[in-house]
Amino acid sequence: MITAIVQFDLPDGIDRAKASEIFNRIAPLYREMDGLIHKYFCFSDEGKGAGVYLWESREQAEKIYAGVWRDRIKELYGVEPEIQFYEPLVVVDNANGEIRTAA
Repeated sequence: MITAIVQFDLPDGIDRAKASEIFNRIAPLYREMDGLIHKYFCFSDEGKGAGVYLWESREQAEKIYAGVWRDRIKELYGVEPEIQFYEPLVVVDNANGEIRTAA
């Protein structure tokens, strides 16, 4: 598995309510995305948006980020996203009452 954190500056005029509206509108596009396990749409009061993704593999993530996805971010927000990849070594899963370590 791989975690990707995507950050970008939001254009002026996109507050929490507008960000939520945009995020809810595009969320269904992620339902059938190959290799995507979880995605969190995030907003900060400092005018930044972020996505936190959990992927089955880095290759699957990079395939998505290299295509139409990147163009959509530029179209929606007018900026190039910053993407960082992290390998999850330990996961605390309180919903399932588990602590899992990487294989």
